[in-house]
Amino acid sequence: MVVPCDAMGLARKRIKLTAEKGELEIDALIDTGTNRLVIPREVADRLGVRPMYRVRAELADGSVRELDAGPVFVELMGRGAPDWAAIAEEGEVCVGAETLETLGLAVDPATGDVYPTRRFVWRV
Repeated sequence: MVVPCDAMGLARKRIKLTAEKGELEIDALIDTGTNRLVIPREVADRLGVRPMYRVRAELADGSVRELDAGPVFVELMGRGAPDWAAIAEEGEVCVGAETLETLGLAVDPATGDVYPTRRFVWRV
């Protein structure tokens, strides 16, 4: 499965994912052309991510598929928050724009660097 990509907002970073069966540190594609967190089924199974919903997802080739989605705690650059992960049958871990926004992070399109956009605290 191909994950949607936006050549202007790509980077790679080490992230930590946590779910029921434990945690995993893994290199991830940071892609502002993707909305949310995407993880391959192999990673979801290893972490014990419980699919709770089916979501309609548009892929890079323009096709639309239904994917399982489940809760994951994601940490990147010292910032962490719960998120929903779409579970793809294959591919790589991908952090999307809305997940970045939740963490108060963005990608500089000129350099590919990930940087904070605001102080990170939960706003309640």
